[in-house]
Amino acid sequence: MNYSMFVEQITKVMERHVDQRAQIRINRIQKMNRPPADGMMILLPGENAAPAIYLDSFYQEYLLGIDLDTIAEEILDFHRNNRRARTCDLSFYMNFECARKHIVCRLVNYEANRDLLTTIPHQRFLDLAIVYYYRMEESSFGKSSILVRNAHLPMWEISQEKLHSIALANTRLLLPFCLHSMDEFLHANAAEFTLLSSREDCLPMYILSNEEFCFGAVNIIFEDVLDKVCELAGEDYYVIPSSIHECLILPICPDGIKTMPETLQEIVTDINQTFVSREEVLGNHIYQYTKTAHSLQILV
Repeated sequence: MNYSMFVEQITKVMERHVDQRAQIRINRIQKMNRPPADGMMILLPGENAAPAIYLDSFYQEYLLGIDLDTIAEEILDFHRNNRRARTCDLSFYMNFECARKHIVCRLVNYEANRDLLTTIPHQRFLDLAIVYYYRMEESSFGKSSILVRNAHLPMWEISQEKLHSIALANTRLLLPFCLHSMDEFLHANAAEFTLLSSREDCLPMYILSNEEFCFGAVNIIFEDVLDKVCELAGEDYYVIPSSIHECLILPICPDGIKTMPETLQEIVTDINQTFVSREEVLGNHIYQYTKTAHSLQILV
């Protein structure tokens, strides 16, 4: 049975396992840094929202010999464990004056998201792209976000330029940048940071993010933030994109080794492949910020 047939068959099996009044929908969902995937939604009576259950991993189970009824029970268990609310009122999102104070921006990798970027407003930044999202407050769905899509602009009657301006201002206000030394951050036991700072003779290093450590890598788009980091670091520096949530800052010592950027690129590539989830990878390039030129550029 190929994948398309599996999706059709598991949907029929699920219809036998759920309440007869429930709706089962299959949506083609585009996630960051990934090709589109089929997400199953189980809407029980009175509900208008449900978690998406991605079917590709369940298809792999089927290929290993797990029968469809067992897979259906696994899907139901996932649905029960992740179902948080019966309804979700998104009327606030239809009115731009209600939504505008919550729209902020983040960075994604440009090449890894080419298809998705054709459907959402964005602005190119080096090898990355600035995209926009609605930042939801803590709710029954947890702390989540809604990606702004092209279709929202005519609904809101705004231009992409206005959206960009509003998102930049909100990002500064709602998610101000923070800079921590590596020593301050080691208590978090993040394996990728420990790997980079495990040697006693390694250079001083900092972590640039925001106060929530959520989508904080976007701070590298702000020139005044980069200048402030330069003041704190005391010299020009490398920027290492460790994830969409933060960047590592490594000051460039006057007697630094010229091959350092290539070495750093090998390390960050290994981190992305080993420790960072695919959706949270920002990129493998190393950047350099030069204070005199007020310029951030790709090195390798």
